[in-house]
Amino acid sequence: MARPLSFDKRKVLAIIERQFRQSGYAGTSLDDIASASQLGRGSLYAAFGDKHQLFLRTLHDYCDHQEAAVAASLEGPDDTALQRLHDYLIGNLRNTFDDPDLLGCMAGRFALELGRSDTEAAQRIGQAFAAQRDALQKCCAAAQRHGDLDPAVNPQEIAAMLLALARGIDVMARGGTDENLMKATALRALAGLPTTAQGQRTLERLT
Repeated sequence: MARPLSFDKRKVLAIIERQFRQSGYAGTSLDDIASASQLGRGSLYAAFGDKHQLFLRTLHDYCDHQEAAVAASLEGPDDTALQRLHDYLIGNLRNTFDDPDLLGCMAGRFALELGRSDTEAAQRIGQAFAAQRDALQKCCAAAQRHGDLDPAVNPQEIAAMLLALARGIDVMARGGTDENLMKATALRALAGLPTTAQGQRTLERLT
C-alpha cells in the first residue's frame, strides 16, 4: 500500500512557483526547489516528477488561477465597464509593485525567458494571454454599449493594448523603473483611450 503524502501539495506548489518566478527556469535547480520546499528529491519526484514537470504544473496552476481572477474582475454591468478597465490596469500595477520581489505575471516572465523553445509552456502561455485578452475585449465592448468608448473602434485592439501595457509594466518594474513613473504612464494610457465625452468624465472621476 502506498504511503500517504505527509505534506500539503498546494502549499508546496506555491513555494515552488515562487522559486521559479524568482530565479527563472534556467536559474532554478532541483536542489533549489528541494531547499525552498524543504522536501527531498525523492519526495519531489514521487509527488510531481522532474524539474520540467514541476515547472509545467506550477505554470498551468498559475495560468488557471490568473485567467479566472481576471475574468471575474472584468465581468459586470455595462455602466461600470470603463471603471473595470481602469481597475484592471491600476490593479496590475499595484500587484507588481506591492510584491517585494517585483515578480509580476508568471506567464509574461516565461514568455520572455523561454519564447517558443518550450512548446508546452509556450502553448499554455499563449492560451493565458488569449483568455485575458478575450475578457478585456468583452469589457471594452460593454463600455462601448454604455457609450463610454467610441463604438467605431475595434475592442480587440483596445484589449490587446491594455494587456501589452500590463505585461510591459511588469518588465519595466523588474528593470528598475520608478513606480510613480509607471503609475503616471498607466494613467496616461487610460486617458488616451478612445472615450466619448461621457467616458472622459468617468475617467476624470476615477483619476
